[in-house]
Amino acid sequence: MKIALFWPGREAGELLLKKFTDHGDFVYVYCDDPAALKFDSMNYEIQRGSRTDQAAMERAVSLSDVVVCMCDPQLMRGKRKDESTPFADGMAGVLAVMKKFGKTRLFVTAPVAECEQMQGRTARAFAKVLRKFFPHTHRDVCKFYGELSASGIDYTVVRYMNPYLKHSKDGYVLADGADKSKTGVSMENLAQCLFDLVVADSHKGQMPIVYNRHQS
Repeated sequence: MKIALFWPGREAGELLLKKFTDHGDFVYVYCDDPAALKFDSMNYEIQRGSRTDQAAMERAVSLSDVVVCMCDPQLMRGKRKDESTPFADGMAGVLAVMKKFGKTRLFVTAPVAECEQMQGRTARAFAKVLRKFFPHTHRDVCKFYGELSASGIDYTVVRYMNPYLKHSKDGYVLADGADKSKTGVSMENLAQCLFDLVVADSHKGQMPIVYNRHQS
């Protein structure tokens, strides 16, 4: 399979890239910092470009069977008064290029936010915290969900709350947010979950939340 992978610059993205290449898939990586990805494989190439450069995105999208985009958890660490929406603007570009080349299958990771259909007290509580303490991220993610819902693309959104848990070798679970005992996921299990869903072409039109099976 040929995969366009957008913005895998942090730990989960690098882990995901390695899983795809080890699986024998060829990955067209699009990011603004190629130096952040360093491991030996003949199964990927990197295209450098900004989040809004649709012309630069075209090679990765046009040659791929499926598009995978990652919302970097580091976006949550911006300034409260920042009104920019880098993730949503980047996704708008990706969606436009996908439509141009007739690509329909999209997988995305993104934080839980109040602009979606919420289930479960824990998920709703996290969304309220995001809006209160990280309003820039809340605004960005909600704008993204608006772009996605209007796109007509066959999407799967893997949502997360706290992506900084210690890795659990017991794996992950996917839920609708109703499980009050689970709140977070490790980077390793986030990457494994996304890899599994892409390979299986699973959860089309759904937005499950991923958790470590056992919390720590």
